[in-house]
Amino acid sequence: MVRIGRARQGQGAAGTADQHRQPADDKGFSAALLDDAESVLKRAGERLRLSGSHTVIALAGGTGSGKSTLFNALSGATFSPPGVTRPMTRHVHACVWGMQGAAPLLDWLGVQRRHRYARASVLDTGESDLDGLILLDLPDHDSVVTASMAAVDRLSKLADMVIWVLDPQKYADAAVHNRYLIPLAGHAPVFTVVLNQIDTLPPEQARDCEDDLRRLLDAEGLPDTPVLPVSARTGDGLDELRLLLTETVRRNRAVTDRIAADIDGLIGGFAAYTGPQVAPDTAVAAATPGAPVAAPLPEEADVQPQAPSRPPWELEDGEETAASPAPSRPPWEDATPDGDKPEADDPAGSVPTAAADQLGDAFAGAAGLTAVAQAMASAREAQGARLTGWPVARLVPGRRDPVRSLRPGGGAKAVQRAAEAAAGQAQQSEVDNAITVFGDAVGKGLPEPWAGSMREAARSNADMVPQALTAAVREAAVAGASRPPAWWRLVTAWQWLLAVLAVAGVALSVVIAVVHGAGHHQGWTGEVSLIPWLLVMAAAMLVLGYVTALGCRNVAVAAADRERETARRSMRDRVDRVTHDLVLVATGSEISQYERFKKELAVAAGRAGA
Repeated sequence: MVRIGRARQGQGAAGTADQHRQPADDKGFSAALLDDAESVLKRAGERLRLSGSHTVIALAGGTGSGKSTLFNALSGATFSPPGVTRPMTRHVHACVWGMQGAAPLLDWLGVQRRHRYARASVLDTGESDLDGLILLDLPDHDSVVTASMAAVDRLSKLADMVIWVLDPQKYADAAVHNRYLIPLAGHAPVFTVVLNQIDTLPPEQARDCEDDLRRLLDAEGLPDTPVLPVSARTGDGLDELRLLLTETVRRNRAVTDRIAADIDGLIGGFAAYTGPQVAPDTAVAAATPGAPVAAPLPEEADVQPQAPSRPPWELEDGEETAASPAPSRPPWEDATPDGDKPEADDPAGSVPTAAADQLGDAFAGAAGLTAVAQAMASAREAQGARLTGWPVARLVPGRRDPVRSLRPGGGAKAVQRAAEAAAGQAQQSEVDNAITVFGDAVGKGLPEPWAGSMREAARSNADMVPQALTAAVREAAVAGASRPPAWWRLVTAWQWLLAVLAVAGVALSVVIAVVHGAGHHQGWTGEVSLIPWLLVMAAAMLVLGYVTALGCRNVAVAAADRERETARRSMRDRVDRVTHDLVLVATGSEISQYERFKKELAVAAGRAGA
């Protein structure tokens, strides 16, 4: 999700009241949200690489709340000096039950060696149930020392569990509620509130104080956060607190619970960038969470080896660590049983079918596909009428048959001229309008940056579309202009034969009439009785030629209709390929990333079936 978001990052600055909310004019992913997510990933990765048998529980609170006294009471020794002078606790103190393997974890936490205390004889003290516990006493969160406040901010995020120690005087302090408790909404399994120093109040007032603290937490969205009233000085309530520590250590789930809670705290920010499903169900089902993300981070053009990341406490003020690279997939996961990598799925399959068809129709209209197909059919019909009709029509000058120039033997220039005559140039304005409608249809109902990025992806090759459409239609027109059927040539010969016979009959009739009028009565040229038969034969030839032309005309019209449909399908296939290559692939890749983002969000949110 972070890698997808980085490729579509906005310019929103962190540190605002709601740092995950983007400004109105910022249409990318929140930079603050992505930074926080990377911090969680880095922190979780570092914690999981360290001891998994230890649970880090931190005691946090303000000056005079008694957290150091509570720390000493739980650890059974005066390790952290208590007091009321501001600030009293300046350094992080740690008490460890079971030191084996804890040193790297304490180094990561930044606990100085002189402030580490080990409970070596765990079995002798009867505290074997706490084996694996690292109990921290943090500096005062309201300290006037900046370093102490920074340590609390850092360790409250690194600790597996935080116990906030409040006292009757300052349990409603806005500093602790606004800065620490309210942002922990959803972290109920990994933090607890302790109301210390209840021995300073009468029982009735202690209950009232506890009830009021409970009311505050409920109003702040923390109804599941437990409140334990204790007295570190007298020991009241310590058994319940120790039981909580024992149960937490025994379950050994605080590490993963804390990571899960931190992730849950970020889900709301990422959820703002999701909307309705765009890709068809089949394409959504094919998007597998955990596969490599296609869109790299902008700065990853040249990947260089990076030095190991340093722990947070070694960084200077304002310095940040780089995000750890995503784990690579082993090559055998991308190979088929034959050893070859499978072909990548077509990104265009993620484009909604209705929108893709509508765009194809618009591009076909912009390229004049229907007009070209109709022109070819009309030319073929006219050609059939001339070849199978009355031969005299072939001698009458008329418009040039465009189909004849499209024959393979016509030469490249003749084909080019004929194609240019049959197919006009697609207009950029029509293409732009079609892509705009398509982008709006695909991105309808989606939040930014997805709506804008899908429009940009659809328009990425818009300048090349008109020329490609024109070329596709011309190529299809050239390929679809075939020679006329051979039987048309036979009909032409037949019509010429009928015409010759008709002319011969009329001519002979004229000859006989002339000869007879001249007074010659010898031979067949003098037989006037042949004239009616010759004229009847000529008329029969004319009628037969007319019937032949009429029948062939119907056949030619049907052939022209079939050729028009064939040419239309051929041109539409080529137009669809142009649409696919120049628009649908880029748009489908963006839609795939959007659907991938939604699936990864479902995985991060822990929803079943994600």
